Amino acid sequence: MSRILRSATTLVLAGLAALSGACVRSAGPGSSAAPAVAAAPAAQPPGAGKLPAGPTFDATVRPILEARCTPCHSPGGKMYERLPFDRPDVISSHARGVRRRLKGADLDALEKWLATLPASPPAGAAPES
Repeated sequence: MSRILRSATTLVLAGLAALSGACVRSAGPGSSAAPAVAAAPAAQPPGAGKLPAGPTFDATVRPILEARCTPCHSPGGKMYERLPFDRPDVISSHARGVRRRLKGADLDALEKWLATLPASPPAGAAPES
């Protein structure tokens, strides 16, 4: 039984070696056959491989606000209902007040994030149609 198993194993390994050798030879120098991987680029979702344009709220600003403005502006805090600091739109619309509370690297990080936001129209401006 073990002799049969060894013979079968030898045949399988020889077959695999022959197949791998054929693959290497067909893609070698002077071969007109290109590998299948190179023939068709892999489909990627839109935006894949692109770096974000700048700092993001969740990665940059939110951790600062959690460290500096908790417990008042976090869920369950006394100011959370009026000014929830876990929402980027609240921070961007109250940037002036938030700027007064931060300094140093924290303020710099907030400013960099705010600079990535689209400009908002002046108060009282007619909406675009």
